[in-house]
Amino acid sequence: MDLSCDVLILGSGGAGLLAALHAARSKPGLRIVLASIQGGYNAVLDPADSLDKHLTDTLEGGQFINHQELAYTLVRNAPTMIHELETVIGCFFDRRADGRIHQKPFAGQSFDRTVHRGDLTGIEIMGRLRDALFAAPVHVFEEVRALDLVRSADGSRIAGAVLL
Repeated sequence: MDLSCDVLILGSGGAGLLAALHAARSKPGLRIVLASIQGGYNAVLDPADSLDKHLTDTLEGGQFINHQELAYTLVRNAPTMIHELETVIGCFFDRRADGRIHQKPFAGQSFDRTVHRGDLTGIEIMGRLRDALFAAPVHVFEEVRALDLVRSADGSRIAGAVLL
């Protein structure tokens, strides 16, 4: 079956869902395809941590094939996105006794950066983002897996993907 869409998001964890939600709010009626929904969220929220350490952990986790500029943008914007997830999307995260967001270690980080709600590290974020996205006036297709990328006729750009 051929499916045409306005926005194709591959690897759509929390960042992908948030991007889809921003696209949906900016242009109602979009056809959005999401592949591989999963995720949690990491951010530098502790003064003892740093953006440089987070970036290094991110690049090491991606075995240095990450696009470094995009990885840095993600790391730099993560604290702002945590605020948006709480105040706009309605996510709840565990707190320390002093009111700061509690973070825990995850996936080889050198510092505790994963925000969470109990043991549901990504479920709180993903559930709230999905609810907000499906409430938006867009057509969303999910539970697909990307098998291959399709290039434009001249090979200069990605024109789509083969999905299962």
